[in-house]
Amino acid sequence: MTYTTPLTLLFLVALSLPVVAQNQRGDILLSITASPFPTTNSNSNDFGVIAKAGLEFQISDNVSFQGSFFTSNNVLFKNESDININSYGFIPSVHYYFFNQPKFNVFGQLGYGFGFEDLTRNYGEIENSALTIFSIGAGANYKLKEKLYLQLHLPYFNAQNITINESVAAGVAIFVGFNFKLN
Repeated sequence: MTYTTPLTLLFLVALSLPVVAQNQRGDILLSITASPFPTTNSNSNDFGVIAKAGLEFQISDNVSFQGSFFTSNNVLFKNESDININSYGFIPSVHYYFFNQPKFNVFGQLGYGFGFEDLTRNYGEIENSALTIFSIGAGANYKLKEKLYLQLHLPYFNAQNITINESVAAGVAIFVGFNFKLN
């Protein structure tokens, strides 16, 4: 009969933990998240939403590339200003997973993308403008089921209207949603 000491057993368990990760090379994930979007126009307070859908490719256990399509509307829930602003775009980003365990992970994110903005004013006329968007932040995924994760993402973003050379949105947003492992 072989006897294993508790110290040897603890060492073997600790050695096996780092190789098990939530995200692994080759994984493909789809995320759908949304953030509240309060704005002030003409001294009136509006309240809308920013929504993102992202496709993420895990190139290693710690690094991934993601392409996120976004849309926003500033008056979805509350429209005091009567100024409707819709934006659409695409932000490619890189994610680095600082903590990547089977049930929970934490990542940093850096991205830069482009889009456009439809601003309705002057008796219903729509003005189109080009946007650039810079994003840096952190996030976390918590495993709910085999391929379903709850996601929290806190990016700082700066959206610049390059048509009129003006900042249209800047600050930290709180995105909450889901992440689905596709493979």
